Amino acid sequence: MPTTLPRHTITETPDVKTWLDAAAKVWVDDADNRGALVRRLLEAGHQSATDVLEDATNRRRRLIQSVSGSMPDVWPPNWYQQYKQDEWS
Repeated sequence: MPTTLPRHTITETPDVKTWLDAAAKVWVDDADNRGALVRRLLEAGHQSATDVLEDATNRRRRLIQSVSGSMPDVWPPNWYQQYKQDEWS
């Protein structure tokens, strides 16, 4: 089918064959359609990567919140106002 979108070729190496065979056991409705299995694996991989990124972001947020306010003497009171005045003076 003609398209202007990028296309990708995947060779069914022994590893890829193993992954597709396993995917066929999970998604039995698409067991006879290797292209559909590739799409399903890509979707599952994307979801997994998204979950990992979300977990990492949440971990960073929790760490930031855990130290928030723990160094009150690092910046003097009204430091930002003083900075802005000095910057534009």
